[in-house]
Amino acid sequence: MTKYNDEELRMINQVLLGIFIALDFSYFLSLFYSPFPWFALAGTGLGLAMIVFFWSGTKYWLFIFSLLFSTALFSLSNNFHAIFS
Repeated sequence: MTKYNDEELRMINQVLLGIFIALDFSYFLSLFYSPFPWFALAGTGLGLAMIVFFWSGTKYWLFIFSLLFSTALFSLSNNFHAIFS
C-alpha cells in the first residue's frame, strides 16, 4: 500500500469514528431518557473534542470536526419536535 492510500484510509477512519461515536452516544441517550438530553450530548462531544485537540494538536482535526458536526446534527435531529413545536 502506498503512503497516499494509507493517509486516505486514516482520514476516512477519523471521519467515520467521529460520526460513529456521536451516533452511538445519541442513540444511547435516546433509549434511556424520555426527554432527550441535548446538553449532555453537546457537552460530551465538545469535551471529547477539546481533550483530543489539547492532547494531540491538529493531528486529528478531521476527527474533531466530524465529532462536533455530527454531535450538532444528532442533537438537532433528536430534538426536532421540541425545537420546532
